[in-house]
Amino acid sequence: MRTVVLSIQPKWAALIRSGEKTIELRRRFPRYHAGSDAYLYESSPNCRLTAILQMGAIHELPVEELWRVHGKASCVDERHFATYFQDRDAGFGIEILRHLPLVKDWRLDRLRHDFSFTAPQSWGYASPRLVNAIGTRP
Repeated sequence: MRTVVLSIQPKWAALIRSGEKTIELRRRFPRYHAGSDAYLYESSPNCRLTAILQMGAIHELPVEELWRVHGKASCVDERHFATYFQDRDAGFGIEILRHLPLVKDWRLDRLRHDFSFTAPQSWGYASPRLVNAIGTRP
């Protein structure tokens, strides 16, 4: 299975690092098995890969149920949630079981140069060359 790269704003990445944010919300997401890994790409202004996230269950739910069941663990307020999902009937709540910092950060300029990496808007796939270079869970 291909490794996903999740693009996450630095403020949310900090909450994941602290363990406070245990659900990542997405409007769309591919089918994955619990226990799969994803790379955490911190978007602007950080612009770097910083961690491997071990994903738990991926819940596809009607928006109202997603908020009721996972809203608190997502660390977003109800207004932000409603705006993000305003034109969707369903959404995804990705359980984050573990945050494993990479030994070194992988800056966007290096990722572009060495791996032809394009930072995803929401999520994308890591190339096999990038996975080989970074590796998987320690």
